[in-house]
Amino acid sequence: MIVKNEEANLAKTLPSLSQGVDEIILVDTGSTDGTVELAKKYGAKVYHFIWRDDYAAARNESLQYAIGDWVLWVDADELIETADLKNLKTFLAKAKVNAYNVTIYESKYGTCDKNFSYQRVKLFHRKAGYTFIRPINEQLVDARGEIARGDLSPLAIYHWGKYIAAERFKVKQENYIRLFTQALIQSPDDPYYHFRLAASLEALNRLPEALEHYDQAYGLVPDEPIGREALEKKINLLFCSKRFNEAAQAAQALLVMEPDNISAKTTFAGIYLLSGEVDQSIELLKEILTNKIDGQLGINYALPNLFLSKAYEQKGEKFMAQACLAEYNRLRG
Repeated sequence: MIVKNEEANLAKTLPSLSQGVDEIILVDTGSTDGTVELAKKYGAKVYHFIWRDDYAAARNESLQYAIGDWVLWVDADELIETADLKNLKTFLAKAKVNAYNVTIYESKYGTCDKNFSYQRVKLFHRKAGYTFIRPINEQLVDARGEIARGDLSPLAIYHWGKYIAAERFKVKQENYIRLFTQALIQSPDDPYYHFRLAASLEALNRLPEALEHYDQAYGLVPDEPIGREALEKKINLLFCSKRFNEAAQAAQALLVMEPDNISAKTTFAGIYLLSGEVDQSIELLKEILTNKIDGQLGINYALPNLFLSKAYEQKGEKFMAQACLAEYNRLRG
């Protein structure tokens, strides 16, 4: 892992990690708190790296010091339970590929809540030639320079980064905006930089700017997953900005590519609701929730529950409205 001033987080995440792995490689980029001392207390091998606004460079520095067969790259605010790590060792003893995805849950600080999740390649064989690229939003690539793909592992990581103090969150996002803006000067046609810049702008409620960069990400790679996700984000922002005709057009374009897309269908349900077509909205929302796909991100189903709650409320069905609102709150964590 690479860290800077992460003493508070490491005090919570290192105890279990230190009991479940063979070595901890920690690259410090200039901590002024007790990060280094705490890490050494838990047996970490600590190295120092002069920060130069390049996450990939720091990650690659950390790889130089690892000696184990398998590398798991994590952040200070990611908790892994010891039992899961021990089970992982058994799993890797029979590994058939060189890289694996882990399931990352966005959890409230200090918990192992499973609010919503996504998968990312965080586990790979050290000798397979993997390295990191991109100074910001670093990505793992294989020996051919292609983005790493992997099978699914049983490991779960609980990430606390979305539930930090408001002021620290703002500072973090502003720093990301600065770095992504710099990166786009060098690589103006990089869809990942546009997407991540848009996400940070959206997090700070700078919606017109975010919309512009989501649109650019989609336009660059409309047929790739990152492009489809950017289109989903664009639809949501158009809807939130009350640009309903544009939202409907974008949602229809997405449905042509993905007939079962939840975000697009939810957008239409919301437009029906706001247009007074309550029954039509309820019908579509019930269809979305009835055909719920196991393993889909729980957060995808939060908004349909919120809209359904409002639809039932308009019809005077208070019990159903409260039940849907409770499910919305559960999925949002």
